[in-house]
Amino acid sequence: MYKVVSLISVIIRQFLLPNPYLGILKNEFLALLFNIFVGGLILHVFSSVMTGVVYSRGFDDPAAGSAGYLLSYCYLTFVITMLGNFINNVTIFITVFLVIYAISCYIVGYIFNRRV
Repeated sequence: MYKVVSLISVIIRQFLLPNPYLGILKNEFLALLFNIFVGGLILHVFSSVMTGVVYSRGFDDPAAGSAGYLLSYCYLTFVITMLGNFINNVTIFITVFLVIYAISCYIVGYIFNRRV
């Protein structure tokens, strides 16, 4: 089951989600380069940490972890996209994103009764 969920996750992340950095960078080519070289890593790290709030590797079902990672990735893509549409200052953007991210991790941990 894990392989199926993982494949669906990769397809959605690669082909169906928009480039979240387009709103803040405004230049489509620069946004694409940023997403390929830096942005993907940023989303991966933050999504992995958010998923790790509720998923324990080796204890929980791997398919659940893959689905949780996909949900975290989609959620963070949405947050970055929305913030990029409203905030042009990079410092303010990063600050607001980190606050929203911390609150989101806390809420996810609280909902699933895990320590954050």
